[in-house]
Amino acid sequence: MRRIAYLTGRSYRGTPLAPGDVPSLELKSRELIVAAGAERGLSFETAYWDDHELPSRGFALALIRTCWDYHERPQQFVEALDAYERAGLRVHNSSSVVKWNARKTYLKELGPSAIPTIWVDRADAQAVAQAFDALDAAEIVVKPQVGAGSIDTVRLKRNAWSEADLIAGPRGAAMIQPFLQAIETEGERSLFWFGGTFSHAIRKVPHNGSWLANIPGKTQFVADTPPAAAMQAAESARAHAPKDLLYVRIDLVLGDDGQWRVIEIEAIEPYLFLDFAPEGARVLVDAIARVLG
Repeated sequence: MRRIAYLTGRSYRGTPLAPGDVPSLELKSRELIVAAGAERGLSFETAYWDDHELPSRGFALALIRTCWDYHERPQQFVEALDAYERAGLRVHNSSSVVKWNARKTYLKELGPSAIPTIWVDRADAQAVAQAFDALDAAEIVVKPQVGAGSIDTVRLKRNAWSEADLIAGPRGAAMIQPFLQAIETEGERSLFWFGGTFSHAIRKVPHNGSWLANIPGKTQFVADTPPAAAMQAAESARAHAPKDLLYVRIDLVLGDDGQWRVIEIEAIEPYLFLDFAPEGARVLVDAIARVLG
């Protein structure tokens, strides 16, 4: 068996994770990946991403999975991955991909398929007021350029917000986007590729009264064939992304103009939704096997 380090964090949303544990959200996905790996002669062993002994433990590859605390220590995260690669341990996705994907300014590179975005060093009242006009939007979403899990993200309505609302928003560099109404009806689509092969797609529809499409317990998740136009928009964005991606998730929402817009490319530690599309585990493991030759 070839051994794969299944990298996780030391905590998830402030709750410590014991050695060998992953967030409960990931338990089923890990189970499916481990089972598919056994069929291909691959053994997955859960390890903390900041375990500096990883290169000396005989792993053939380190797979970034539930490192969902990395945004709390982003510089340390990248430095750790760089060190592993210098020591000869393959890391996927690579540290160069992590650096590209960690700050959402990569959206600037995706062309017209990306959601319109205003980039600011600080989301103060003046910047927000100007963004409403620049985006010609009735509602906007303000979120950090580096972040995860909708943390420090706020939704604001024109003429119905105050500076106090920004207290819950980003503290540093921010991005401001129009709120797309379809998120509450059509929902958000997440499309997955492993090793360049399309695997599966998930539709995420917030429960009534919610608008965040990635919060377990507040969103309905279902495997669903993506509309052809959504696939086309995702493929257009993927063509602008790095070419050596072992895995990538592309999130899209239908724009108010009827065009699909990419709102995020997740190539660091995406939730894979394998509990809703278990066939994806074998596609991922096959991609890892190809990487290892």
